[in-house]
Amino acid sequence: MKRFQFHFFKKIKMKTSEGASAPTVLVVEDEPILSKALQLELDSAGFHSIAVDNGQDALKKIKAGGLDLVLLDLLIPVKSGFEVLKEMQKADLTQKIPVIVLSNLGQDEDKRKTKELGAKDFFVKSDTDLGKLVSLIRKII
Repeated sequence: MKRFQFHFFKKIKMKTSEGASAPTVLVVEDEPILSKALQLELDSAGFHSIAVDNGQDALKKIKAGGLDLVLLDLLIPVKSGFEVLKEMQKADLTQKIPVIVLSNLGQDEDKRKTKELGAKDFFVKSDTDLGKLVSLIRKII
């Protein structure tokens, strides 16, 4: 089993290091296991992923540039996902960097609010198929 895991992770690492021009996705997620799972899925699909666990660090990465898409949780420390979206909208960054919200919040009001703040789509974590999420990211980028 360990040998399989090693080869699996080695293969993923090789794919991401070969594609220097791979689209970059920022994963903003404070649950370490989910963050790592998202990164592995994105990296194995040919994307370059970067992860942060709070809104303040997310805004720093977003403002630094070089991102093709942001995958954003709403319930994160320091600055919420809503605050991140508001700041991105003020700086007109949601027009330049597409945002997909991935959250445990699933009320219609939350979905409406994120769309008004510039998010391209909204996924409820518990109902999300990672394959469909990756397909949507490919479509948006």
